[in-house]
Amino acid sequence: MRYGSVCSGIEAASVAWKPLGWDCAFVSEIERFPSAVLAERFPDVPNLGDFTKIQPADYKGDIDLLVGGTPCQPFSIAGLRKGLKDERGNLALEFARLAFRTNARWLVWENVPGVLSSGEGRDFATFLSLLVGWEVPVPGGKWKKSGLVTGAPGCFSVGWRVLDAQYTRVSQFPRAIPQRRKRLVLVGYLGSWRGVERILFDGEMCGGHTPPERQTAASAATGGVKSPRKAIPLDLTNLDGRALHLPGKCYDGEDTAAYTITRRRPSAIYVNGTVRMLTPVECERAMGLPDGWTAIAWHGRDAAHCPKWSRYRALGNAMNVNVMAWIGERIDAVEKEKTNG
Repeated sequence: MRYGSVCSGIEAASVAWKPLGWDCAFVSEIERFPSAVLAERFPDVPNLGDFTKIQPADYKGDIDLLVGGTPCQPFSIAGLRKGLKDERGNLALEFARLAFRTNARWLVWENVPGVLSSGEGRDFATFLSLLVGWEVPVPGGKWKKSGLVTGAPGCFSVGWRVLDAQYTRVSQFPRAIPQRRKRLVLVGYLGSWRGVERILFDGEMCGGHTPPERQTAASAATGGVKSPRKAIPLDLTNLDGRALHLPGKCYDGEDTAAYTITRRRPSAIYVNGTVRMLTPVECERAMGLPDGWTAIAWHGRDAAHCPKWSRYRALGNAMNVNVMAWIGERIDAVEKEKTNG
């Protein structure tokens, strides 16, 4: 399989798919620090920049798959929720148009679950309609967390599913990832919807799961009784000795899943009676990336002293490696079944 990656960030997809032997034809990233990480980790892969301008002549050969996670801020429930009215939200539609321009047979698109309710569901309906080639209505006024839509001739059949990184187990991550991170993953295929069904809905991971128990701030400090599923508000002012005010969301007890790493801040963690911020390496591990993946020479500093806030931001925007590995392994299996009859 040969693929192209857009809104590549620090390219978690390529880390996930390396064991499959897939070949990356191009990446596409415009932010400076992630672009520098891509240049360091993938020196032989061209960065085509603004993906809305990519044409087949810009890269060598054909691609089988297009992958990307377009900006989530317009769809996130933590944002202004302008959806497709936001230029960044419209990049979802540009992703669909690029999929057709590249003649890719497969596509993988990742975003926040809030995309399902953005614009009362109409934004997701518009995106699906462009991919499948017919006007898709919002079913019953609300999208479900998973679904399938069959495509018109020459268009994609698509399926989507909200996956949580802490439960997505693959061979590289048999115990998954210590982070609660729910993301909608959409898979498209230029063919029967059954190919998409095989990837997303074969029965694996369909059971219910109870999140790990959370401790109240008082019980965490005193070793008291745990209170299930309780988020802990925490002000991270001066936790690392800096004057910078770092508003945090919550922290967890030792050996439980960490809270989501965001683009604005890392989580904090409670260890041996103290609360501290996650380090960049811990954030890399929580995303499934190798230690030091974002540690590069930057702004006159060597890799060992790479500015940590550049690393935090890039990691908060990244995809989880185990989720992308789960999708990639299943696409690879479907492709091999077709080849082998």
